[in-house]
Formats: sequence, C-alpha cells, structure tokens
Amino acid sequence: MSEMERQMRAYPWETTSVGPVSSWPQSLKHAVRTVLDLHMPAYLAWGDGYVQFFNDAYMPILGGKLEGALGNDTRVTWPEAWPTIQPLWEQVRQGATFGHDEFLITLHRNGYPERCYFSHSYSPVYGDDGSIGGVLATLVETTKAVLGERRQTYQLKLADTLRRETEFAPMLKATIRLTSEYFTGSNVAYVELDEGKRTFTVKEEWKDGVETGGAQGTLPIDMLSPNQIDALRGGATICINDVSTDPECAAVAKPCLMLGIHSVVVIPLKDGDRLHGAGFLYKDHAYRWTIDERSLAEDLARRTWEALRRIRAEEALREETRMLELLNRAGKVLASTLDIDTLLQSVTDAATELTGAEFGAFFYNGKDANGDAYLLYTLCGAPREAFEGFGHPRPTAVFAPTFNGGPPVRSDDITKDPRYGRMGPHHGMPKGHLPVRSYLAASVSSRSGEVLGGLFFGHSQPKMFDERTEQLISGFVGQAAVAIDNARLYDLAQRAAREREGILASERAARAEAERHSKMKDEFLAMLAHELRNPLAPITNAAQLLRMPSVDENLRLKASSIISRQVRHMTELVDDLLDVSRVTRGLVKLETETLELSGVLRAAVEQARPHIEERKHALTVEAPMRQVVVAGDRTRLVQVLVNLLNNAAKYTPQGGKIILRLEAGPEQARMTVIDNGAGMDAKLLPHVFDLFTQAERTPDRSQGGLGIGLALVKTIVQMHGGQVEAHSDGPNLGSSVSVLLPLAQETDACVAPAPLHGATAARPVAPCTLTIVDDNVDAAHSLAVLLREQGHTVHVFEGALRTLASADIADTHAFILDIGLPDMTGYELARRLRREHPTASFIALTGYGQARDRDLSKQAGFEHHLVKPVEFRALADILARLPQCQPPVDTAQTGVAQEPDIAGVS
Repeated sequence: MSEMERQMRAYPWETTSVGPVSSWPQSLKHAVRTVLDLHMPAYLAWGDGYVQFFNDAYMPILGGKLEGALGNDTRVTWPEAWPTIQPLWEQVRQGATFGHDEFLITLHRNGYPERCYFSHSYSPVYGDDGSIGGVLATLVETTKAVLGERRQTYQLKLADTLRRETEFAPMLKATIRLTSEYFTGSNVAYVELDEGKRTFTVKEEWKDGVETGGAQGTLPIDMLSPNQIDALRGGATICINDVSTDPECAAVAKPCLMLGIHSVVVIPLKDGDRLHGAGFLYKDHAYRWTIDERSLAEDLARRTWEALRRIRAEEALREETRMLELLNRAGKVLASTLDIDTLLQSVTDAATELTGAEFGAFFYNGKDANGDAYLLYTLCGAPREAFEGFGHPRPTAVFAPTFNGGPPVRSDDITKDPRYGRMGPHHGMPKGHLPVRSYLAASVSSRSGEVLGGLFFGHSQPKMFDERTEQLISGFVGQAAVAIDNARLYDLAQRAAREREGILASERAARAEAERHSKMKDEFLAMLAHELRNPLAPITNAAQLLRMPSVDENLRLKASSIISRQVRHMTELVDDLLDVSRVTRGLVKLETETLELSGVLRAAVEQARPHIEERKHALTVEAPMRQVVVAGDRTRLVQVLVNLLNNAAKYTPQGGKIILRLEAGPEQARMTVIDNGAGMDAKLLPHVFDLFTQAERTPDRSQGGLGIGLALVKTIVQMHGGQVEAHSDGPNLGSSVSVLLPLAQETDACVAPAPLHGATAARPVAPCTLTIVDDNVDAAHSLAVLLREQGHTVHVFEGALRTLASADIADTHAFILDIGLPDMTGYELARRLRREHPTASFIALTGYGQARDRDLSKQAGFEHHLVKPVEFRALADILARLPQCQPPVDTAQTGVAQEPDIAGVS
C-alpha cells in the first residue's frame, strides 16, 4: 500500500464536501483508485469544492505545501496558480480536454515564487449520473530540463554575441538584453564604480528584453553594507534573497526597497586589484536565487567582463590609430591649405574631432564695435544661429586666459567652475544656449607671440575631456598656428594681387565701356547722316521738278507736298534729338497736375491716329469705367504714349493690330501698348530703353529712326516716379511696352480737364507790312514769296546793319528776325528796332528752341518764338492774331469767341 493510500484511508472525509467514503459514488471511487495506481504524478479535484486527491508521485511537486493538501480545496492550496488554471478547468467541466508541454506556472511551494514548467493533461471525470464530477490531471514537472535547455541556448547566444560584436557599447547592450530575456522578471544592469562620488553609474539596464531607460542613472554605493562592499572588492559574489529580512542589509534595507531592489545578486567586475564595476541582477520582490542561477550569473559576468576588457583594448588601439590618422590628415591639410577661411574651418573641424567634443569654435582675437567682445570665426557641430542670439563672448574670467595666451583651460563641469557666471547680463549660461558642461579651450598664437584667437570645445555631458585630450589639442594648436601664419601671409599676397587685378579689370572695363560708347556714337552718327540724307533726295527731286517749264498744277502740288512732308520729317527728327538731350540732362521741368489718364489716352490716340491709319492698322483702346488718376505732366505723358503708338505702327506690317490698354492696380496705373508686329530678340530686351539702341536692320533701313524714342519714354516716366517694362516672345511675335505710374495720393483732387483738340477755322487776316532779316537768303526769300502770296508787303534783309539803315522799314507792322545774324545778334537787333518801332510786333525765327533760348528772346522783346523750319500755318496764325493785321470788324457777326493764342508753343 502506498503512502498516499494509507493517508486517504485514515483521512476524516466526513469533514469535507465529498462526505464519508461510504457515501462516495462509484465514479469517484474508481477515479481515486486510478490516481493511486498511476506511476506518474496524478491529481484529482472533485466537486464544486475542488477537493484534492493525489498519489505518491505528485507529493514532491507540492514541496512545502504537502502538509494539509490532501482533502483541501485546490483554491486554498494553490492560490497563486488558480488564476492560471481556473479558466482551463472550467472548460474541462464542460467536457473539454487539454494537454500542454512546457506549461509555465509560478508556484510558491517552498516559501518563494518559482517559475515551474510542466507537461500535463486535463480530463473530465464523469459521475454516476453522467454529469462531470471532477478534473483529472496527469503531469510531469520539466522545470530542470527546460531551464537546462534554455541555459544552453542562452550560453550559445551569449558566446555568439561576444564573438560577433567588436565594439564596447553594442556588445554590452546585446549581452544585457540576452541576460534580461533569460532571467525573466529581473532587472539586469551593468554599473561602473565612481570611487570619488561613491556611486555606481548605470551604463546599461534591461528587464524582460526591454531597455528600462535607467542608463546613465546612479545607484548609491551605500545600498550595500561595508562588509558587502569589502566582499565585492575581494571578488566575492553577493546574493540576497530578501533585503528586508537579511541581517546584513538591516541598515540599508530602506534605500534598497525605495530603489525597487528587494532581492539581488551582485557580481564584482575587477580590473586587476581594482573594483571597476559590477553586474546587478535584482527583483522588486523577495526571491530565492538558486545555485544554478547564481553560478550562471557569475559565469555570465566573467565571460562578459573578459570580452569587454578585450573590446576596450581593441577600441583603445583603434582610437589611437584613428587619432594618428586624424593628426596625419590634419597635418596634410594644414600644410596644403593657404586659404585662411578654409584653413580655419579645417582646423576647427579637425580639433573638434580630436577632442570628441559635440561642438567646437574658433574665436578671432579681435574686438567688436564696442571693444569688449571676441568675434566668432568658424563653428563645428552646431549651426551659427545657435550663437547669434547671445552676442560674442566677452573677456570674462573663463575666456580671458585663453585670449591672453595662457595655457589650456579644461573643466569637467564648467557650470561648477568658480570663475563661471560672474558677469551680467546672464550671470552664467544664457537661456537657450548650447548645453555646455565639459569645457576645453586652447590659445592659438603666432610665431611672433601674437594671440590670433582661441579654440573652444564643449560637450553636454561632464568629464568628457581628460589630460590626454588636453595634450593632444596643445600639440595640434602649435601646428595650426604655423599654418595660420602661412595662410595669413599668403592671404596678404593674394589680396595685393587681387587689388592689382581689380585695378586692371576696372581699366579694362572702362576701356571697353569707352569703346562701346565710341561705337554707339559712330553708329548714331551713321544713322543720323542716313536719316538726314533720306529726306534730301525727295526734296532735291521735287525742286528739280518745279524748275521744269512744263510742270502742270497737279505735279506742282505733288512736289510741294513731298517737300512739306520731308521737311516735317526732318523737323521731327531734330526736335526728338533736342528733346532727348534736354530730358536726359535734366533741363526739362514737369508741369505736374492731377490727371485722369483716359484723357491722356484720347489725346495720344488723336495725335497718333494719322500714322496708324496710314499703315491701315486696327487700334483697340481698353480702359476701365472708373477714373484712373495720377499726378503728372499732361504734355509729356501724351508724348510718351504717342511715341509708343508710333513705334508700334512703324514696326508692325500694314494691316496689323495695336492695343492701347489702361489698367489700375492698388498702387499703380499701367498703360500698355501691344502689337503683333516685328517683335524683339531676347538679346535686345535688356537694352531696349538704352539711348540709340535699335534692333538689327537690313541695309535698306526701311523703318528709319535713331533709337531715341524708347530712351525718351523711359526718362520721362522715371521723372514721374514710374517705370517701364518691355516684353516680346521673339522676332515676328509682337511686343508690348508698359508704363507704370503711381496713382495720385488724393483721389478726390481736382482733375484737370483734357484740352480740346481738333481743327480750328482759319482766321481772316488783313494785309500787313513785314520785314524779314535772315542771313539764309533762300530761307528768307522763299518765306517772303509765301507771305506775299497771302497779300502782305514784305521787305527782306540779309544783315542787321542794312536793316537799321533802310528807310523801307518805317511802316513795318511785324519784324521776323533770325537770331544768329553775322553782324549782330537778333536779340540786339530786336532791342534797337523796338526803340524805333514801339508798336510793331517781333517774331523770332531761329534754329535754337531750348527753354533758355525762349527766355532770351522774351527778354529781348520778342512776343513769339518759332523754331526752324517753321510750319507756315503757325506763322500765318500768329500774323492773323496781330492787332495790326486784323481785318475790319463785321458788325453783322457777333458773339464769336476768340480761340486762345496757342501758336507760340512749338
């Protein structure tokens, strides 16, 4: 009979929910018999009270729970397991069966939680009435086998990691991660001892394969008792199952529990005789560490520490090699670079890399405008904007030694340096400044002892620069200073060369500009000669025709029309030249008034219409309904638009289309002339408004012109505070020219009305006695012939003295005088004649038409000033207005208003 069978026979079942054995159903008896007869661990839970039955093989599984387990409620014996098995058993009691291998469950069978593994099956046990009366479990504990297999797998992975990783940080991270995956529910940490601060610095910490974020945190060394610390220094492992009950931890239990350390294994990591750090394996609850777990942790620590030491040695060797290569590379750069800006940036970059700083800078030893701050020259590791908001460094106790040529300044934490933060306005690190804790600065001095500046390095973490770093940078700045000296000398030489080259380039540019102007002058003179010769040919031919005795009236009229048209063309040509000369020299004063631009458009169209109609173009005018008001000179703005319209008419083949468009923006008015004519080459567009600029033309020069129209337009528009724009998609694709003018500031200002245009009826004139004085005989006598044809008596003189001596001028009503006479100026002659003929009128007829010329003629006593060649109608109109030449008044005609005298305007 087995042990459990004896206990069952002696057990008082009447005290349980199943009652005495005599009342048991046959199904229960058979099930208990089956459990007792099985050689493998078997367990039966019967009824709603889950009364427990089990065999001898199951007894070891109970551990410390064996006593009191028989006949008890499963939920009482295994409260820690019930949340896991309850849902499974409920399904079994519905008829389901389950089987699991390596089923994990945590049991508190020996006074502490254990992660146990089982292979088991759950089956329903049916009662006599066919209902399910209980749950039968057959199981085998596989904890040792599973943990052995996991340990072997872990050790293989660890060996592979230690072999594969060649860098300290990745290897440490991978090792701690693997260990945390193996010791499920435990925190695994690698710490390094800081003897000075008496702390463990956490370098890596994981739990269940997940990084906890505890890296770079600290643990106080006092979390261990002095005896435990001594044990670690001696190389012994410390194992504590419960710090709250361990006698050795009585003094440190509270801080440990506050840190979440309830049970812990601490494995020392020694470098020779010195305790370098430790491996921590801890839980936030009491836990009984097994011998296997402790030995595995020690093996892990030993193997990992050996690998870490090897990798650190390899890293140190690689770092030394890297430093040598960097110094070699930097040396080559220093030796080969002569550009000072490139050199200083290379120095800053190389030095920042040498020191391992997060950011580095070179500050030039030159003061700012106030003389109290140093100037940032180059920067590495941070954008220049990171410094611009804080101004330049001032000669504080921290910076001054460097700029005074002192030895390097190194601080593990500059914010704790007694020299730091003494000066305003910030008294320390400004808000938003780059986070600087570790600080290193070295002076850069030339061979002559001049302090050129300083190299400054910073890091957001403390203790990043050591004595070796300081020595490296001290040696490097010596090389850098020599290179900077050489680069400065080279820069001075280059600057002198550039200055010489600049002077030569300026001379070449000036020479080229002079040659360009000379070429433009030659081209202009050639164009001018051509334009002046062109009208002379038809004039000469017409004159020859008039000499022929057989010329009939029609031919005579045609010849006269040719001469008049060509003379008008020459007059316009000369007027344009004089006008552009006056405007470009600033001799024209604008008569500014508030204008409504639609009136300016109408006036311009009226003047340009004959030319447009002659070319058979279709003209479209587009203007908004509302008024568009600017401040400007009406005459000059009309001139601008007439020039643009005439240009469009001239360079558009017959039958073309021209658009004159007026638009009003928020601040500017835009007048645009668009045509579908010859267009412009892209090369011409930038220069189209330059004086004497024209597109390339064929030798026949069929369009004519001197290239001054658009230059005049640009100058007049700029005098109005506006601007001009030209656009063309290319030759034969038309073009557009826009005039932009600022809108008038006061939109309600009085707008000047547009002057009336149109033909006026010819005035009747009575015969007068006229005296012409002009040394140009042909001009004087041809004018006399025309005047005599009008019924006037005309005396002609070629000089001033003969005029004054003649008695024929006694009854002269009006004197028509040339200004440029050979023996006396017309001004002086007019003054003398005025004294003898106070009632006579004086008309200046001259080739001088500028404002100063008109002022001089007015001062000399001339009432009118006409510019050669004069339109005969203008002269006739002046004569018709003279009081001396008025016909007798017809009393039958009354109420006829006289048109204002405007003939004096040329």
